[in-house]
Amino acid sequence: MAILVRTTSHKDDKNRWGTQWQCFADAVSLYGRPFQLDVSAEPETAKCERFYVSPEWFSRNRLSHFGLQGHETFWFSPSNKVVGFNGLVCDWENDWYCNPPFDLKREFLTKAYSEARAGKSGMMLLPYEPLTSWWLDLVEDKATAVYTPDGRYNFLMPDGVTKKSGVNFGSVFVLFTPHKVKITQRIPFKRGCGAALMKVEEAA
Repeated sequence: MAILVRTTSHKDDKNRWGTQWQCFADAVSLYGRPFQLDVSAEPETAKCERFYVSPEWFSRNRLSHFGLQGHETFWFSPSNKVVGFNGLVCDWENDWYCNPPFDLKREFLTKAYSEARAGKSGMMLLPYEPLTSWWLDLVEDKATAVYTPDGRYNFLMPDGVTKKSGVNFGSVFVLFTPHKVKITQRIPFKRGCGAALMKVEEAA
């Protein structure tokens, strides 16, 4: 069954850009094991089988009719598993992945650090802006490592299929673990390191 929803948001909404699968495969390869929960996603852009959606998702995708008891009805594809609403409020699980809304980087970084201190490791995809206040306050000496690629990653539009071209900033993977660090390590890598993982999935 298809996802029977309608969106009213602008198709170029930066807060809703999705991670490309090639980029996600690199993240899995660098992380060293599969991610179990996508803490900021939509059905079309989720990279894990289980994911959290934002409360705004319902506002954008509200159906025009109501259930028999007067309750608004939302239909989901049975292949999707929404397991929570609002990743900033829900508890995260170990091995989480996060591509946060562009305007909520601070909030999700604060949450990521809190969850890591509680024993739950994970990885974020973030713009590489090491001289900004949000980076200096919430990444440096808090994240375990920053994985810096040999070029830029592009993104997907909110439909989860259309490639977003012309991205004018570089992105990095930021690793959070329960370990206290004195200095956040920088680890360079080549894009495409997860290509073998994608081939395995395609063959399955």
